[in-house]
Amino acid sequence: MRFMHIADIHLGYQQYGLTERFNDFGRMFLHLVDVALAEKVNFVLLAGDLFEKRAVDPLAMRVAVEGFAQLQGAGVPVLAVEGNHERSHYKDQYSWIDFLDALGYIRLLNPRFTEDGAHLMPHGEEGGAYSDLGNGVRVYGMKYYGASTRKALSLLADSLAKMDHSQVRYTILMTHAGVEGQMSHVGGASFDELSPLRTHIDYLALGHFHKPFCIDDWCYNPGSPETWSMDEVEWPERGYYLVDILPTRNPKHRAQLVAPPRRPFHRFTLAVDTFTTPNSVYDAVRALISREDRRVVRNPQPIIELTLTGILPFSRYDLELDYVQGLLAEAWSPLGPPHVVNRAVPAEFEIDVDSQASRGELEEAIVQGLLERDVRFRAGSDVWTEGALELKRLGAGNSPSDEVIAFLRQLRHETASLKGDG
Repeated sequence: MRFMHIADIHLGYQQYGLTERFNDFGRMFLHLVDVALAEKVNFVLLAGDLFEKRAVDPLAMRVAVEGFAQLQGAGVPVLAVEGNHERSHYKDQYSWIDFLDALGYIRLLNPRFTEDGAHLMPHGEEGGAYSDLGNGVRVYGMKYYGASTRKALSLLADSLAKMDHSQVRYTILMTHAGVEGQMSHVGGASFDELSPLRTHIDYLALGHFHKPFCIDDWCYNPGSPETWSMDEVEWPERGYYLVDILPTRNPKHRAQLVAPPRRPFHRFTLAVDTFTTPNSVYDAVRALISREDRRVVRNPQPIIELTLTGILPFSRYDLELDYVQGLLAEAWSPLGPPHVVNRAVPAEFEIDVDSQASRGELEEAIVQGLLERDVRFRAGSDVWTEGALELKRLGAGNSPSDEVIAFLRQLRHETASLKGDG
């Protein structure tokens, strides 16, 4: 048998407020349906987040029904679990995913948890935890449980150990959950917590993380087929798995990750530390455009993001981000205005000092830190710092004007050979 494993479709997402991005997510879903039919898969796994939000846009629902109707007409069942984006409010207890299950477009899978553990019943009119698909293939499903995922997985493993699998040749568990360590700063179940399931499960089908990964030819996550956020640009090989079940082999399947065609996203970074004027920044943007021009895809219209980083040696208010936007738009005609993100830190802020230092030490650290952030004074910042503090001492001590002038002449002589990095 052959199946398709998809997740994180996010129908109804009008990214950046652009209608065309709303359409992109719908087109991607229908493309996946076309692939499933062309590849003659026996069933489809939908591992959560079909919709962007629980209040589903009518046009998004129309796209979903259109796609599921095509699969239904071809005799291809869709087995699904509920993700975090589409789950119902606690008080409602009924989601649009439940609605699609009630209409017969999908088989929504989830155990019934009680104090006695996880109850694994076959899918029927009242739902269920698993579905048998013939040829000895069984699919279990568990929805998104958030912070309770670890406990739910433990209860599920205990219940799986008690199930009769004598007539089952190949077993799949599908759930909407992340794996710890696969994405920085994002938690999930540890692989050790998932490992007890391996005794009973041949293929663990995940959704939730938009980054694709495969662990030990057993745990699979396809990632997001369409680009849900700019961070996903660094994972171009994401989309869907086509899996052939081969019970006589080890592992009992062959899984191929396929990246579908999607709207191009281009992300650029420009460090501004060495640019002393707004015009020099604009010139650097023009140079970046010239340098990157060949690799920017123009058809379909791309999404463009430029991030400015580093220490800005002049007032950030002098930098016209609208003008930078205009340069990018004129060069590449993107879909919607280019995104210009100014993460450059003004030179007058963010000085790292030791809170336990004396007043004199703090003063010296702050002055030198400020000078080092300005490209004009970075070279020889120690000399400039000493000079600035001495000038302050002279002024605070009501020193005669001729003494102050003499010191300034001396400082000018000492710094005459110093040149900034720019």
